[in-house]
Amino acid sequence: MKQYRIASGFAPFSPCADRFNVAGYREPLSLEQQFAAAARIRGFEGVGLDYPYQFTEAEAVRPLLQKTGLEFVTLEIGLYPDRKWKDGTYTAPDPGVRREAIAMSWRALEVAAELGAVDVLMWPGQDGFDYPFQSDYRKFWQLLVDGIGEVGSHRPDVKIAIEYKKQEPRTNCYIRNAGVLLALLRDVGLPNVGGCIDLGHSLACGENPGEAVVLLERAEKLFQVHVNDNFRDWDHDLILGSVSFWETLEFFYWLRRCGWSGWHILDIYPYRLDGSAALQEGVERTRFFIDLAERIDTAGFRDGLARADVIAAGRELWGRTFGR
Repeated sequence: MKQYRIASGFAPFSPCADRFNVAGYREPLSLEQQFAAAARIRGFEGVGLDYPYQFTEAEAVRPLLQKTGLEFVTLEIGLYPDRKWKDGTYTAPDPGVRREAIAMSWRALEVAAELGAVDVLMWPGQDGFDYPFQSDYRKFWQLLVDGIGEVGSHRPDVKIAIEYKKQEPRTNCYIRNAGVLLALLRDVGLPNVGGCIDLGHSLACGENPGEAVVLLERAEKLFQVHVNDNFRDWDHDLILGSVSFWETLEFFYWLRRCGWSGWHILDIYPYRLDGSAALQEGVERTRFFIDLAERIDTAGFRDGLARADVIAAGRELWGRTFGR
C-alpha cells in the first residue's frame, strides 16, 4: 500500500485572526481540543507546533501525541509573533535581542530532540527590511549567517529546515527565494542545516516551484516541504490546487523525480472556512496530486521533457490527467 505522509500545523483550528479582525473568525480551542480535532481527520498522521507560543514543555505535548497516535513531525521556532522581534531576531541591531533569539532557538532544539521531532523549522520572518537605505546588507547578512550557524552547531544531531519567503511580516525578507536560501546554506556550511520549500512562498516570489525543488535536491538541502496555494501576489495559504493547478502538479512531479519520501506538511489558513473541513480537503488533494504525479510519470513523458518537446510531453500529460 502506498504511504502518504501528510501532516499540518494547527492553524485550521485557530481563530485565524488578521489585521482587520484581530480576535479571529472562530472561537479558540485548547491544545488538547486541537489535537482531538486533528485526530479525526482521515489520512492525517503528523503535527507541527510552534515553540514557545503553543507550548513550552515537552510534557505538555507528549501525552497528547500518545493519546491521539499522531507523530510529532516538526517544531517551529517562534521567531516572529512577538513585538520584541520587531527589528529582527538573528539580525536584530540590538545584540541582546540577538542573543535572546539564539538562546530561544537552542531551547527549541532541545525540546524537539526530547520529543523525537523529525526536524526543526526555522523561519526568520522578522529578519529583513522595509525601506531602501534601511539595511547594511553586508553586516546583516553576516549576522544572519553567524546566528544560524551558532544555532545549528548547538545540536548537530537535529536537522533544521530554513523556510524562505519574499515578504511579510517585513516588506522584504532577507531569505526571499530558493537562490538566496542556497547562498545562505553555502555560507552557513553545516550538514544539519537545510531548506524548506513552501509551495505558496515559491509561487509568491515568482519562482517555478518544481525547479526550486530540483535546485535544493541537487544541493542535498531539501529537508522539508509545505503545500498550499495562492494567486502569486500574496501568501494566501489557500488549500492546494485551488488556483495553480499545473504548477502544483509539476511541483509534486519533481518531488517524485527527486525521490522525496518525507512529509507533505499542509500550511493553510482557512479564515472563513470550517477548519476541519478545510484540512480534510487539503489531505485529499495532497493524495490526489501524489497519485497524479505518479500517473503522468511515463517513459514518453520523460522523453518529451528531456527533449524539451512541450507538445510530446503535453500530449502525455493531458492524456494521463484527463484521459484525452
